[in-house]
Amino acid sequence: MAYRSPSARSRQKSCIACAEGKRRCNRQTPECSRCLAQGLLQSSHLLEAGPESPPASSETLLFMPLDQFYIDDTNVGIPWLTPMPSLLSIPSLSPAAIYPETTILDKWSTNQLLRNIKSYPQEFVISRKTPFIHSRLYDAYLPDAIQDAFTVLAAYSIKTSETEDLVFRILESKTTGLVEQDIHTSTLPQILAAVHALMLFQIVQLFDGDIRQRSLAEQHMDILRIWAFQLQERAASLTPAITWQEWIVAESARRTIIFVMMIEGLYLSLKTGCCPNVKAMSILPFTSKTTLWDLGTSASWFEESDRLPSETVLYGDFARGWQEGQLPGRLDGFQKLLLIPCLGERYSEQLELDG
Repeated sequence: MAYRSPSARSRQKSCIACAEGKRRCNRQTPECSRCLAQGLLQSSHLLEAGPESPPASSETLLFMPLDQFYIDDTNVGIPWLTPMPSLLSIPSLSPAAIYPETTILDKWSTNQLLRNIKSYPQEFVISRKTPFIHSRLYDAYLPDAIQDAFTVLAAYSIKTSETEDLVFRILESKTTGLVEQDIHTSTLPQILAAVHALMLFQIVQLFDGDIRQRSLAEQHMDILRIWAFQLQERAASLTPAITWQEWIVAESARRTIIFVMMIEGLYLSLKTGCCPNVKAMSILPFTSKTTLWDLGTSASWFEESDRLPSETVLYGDFARGWQEGQLPGRLDGFQKLLLIPCLGERYSEQLELDG
């Protein structure tokens, strides 16, 4: 790779990989969203914090001086991956330049995240929804992966000491069949369903299984990450939603990417002591007006979407905006969950989760 001086890098308008490959770039550095989506990561691999990126304390996950990290984000090419517009009154920044590669979650944050994430399989069985699966997502389309996930998780929720071994054997069998499928030619809803099923299986195996289950789940973490990248790349081509169902699919995809990274980050934090997904998560988008997520009919969505435009923001911008007092109003459970790993126990009074 050709050497570039620091001054040359500061003027660079494309990420390193796209500049050298002469590809169209949305100008996020050092890796653009295209490279992230296709897994073309170099120094910021999600599971490996390099020697130049030592674990940071939870204090350093707060915010470094903004004027040191200005990045030119003009003419960004992929709306699905960029803020529209920024929540902040300061010039447009790339959260990836502000957040560290890794952080150490405090005990309070870890317990809050673990308790809630472990509840998602049962929540899905009871109400067919989670913070990343909309309650109406699978109304008209019920793929095999979701049918299998529901069946296995329903059996898991009522297992006894006598049936536990059988339930785990069925879980292993369904997981093996799921990861063996080729999703390269699948549609976005099919990829989304496969990711949802594998995520729910992984939550059980990683956080509530025995040593064998954790070992099997670890073997499939790479597959889940690759599927998430493919989901991200496929969703990047979406046009603005004009129907409620289109919005449900798009927002479920956005939230799903965030939770794939969060689940992996939490598990690695428990296992190794630090979360390596901070920087990658900071540039993931979601719809900031979570009122739209809770609506139950198409008519109410059309009414509220006119009143509350479904603007997407980057995760990192959302955390910074809330801490700087630019997000008035009461936080809901989903918003609190996003802020917990960013802000930690110092904000426990505002971020304590119900239940």
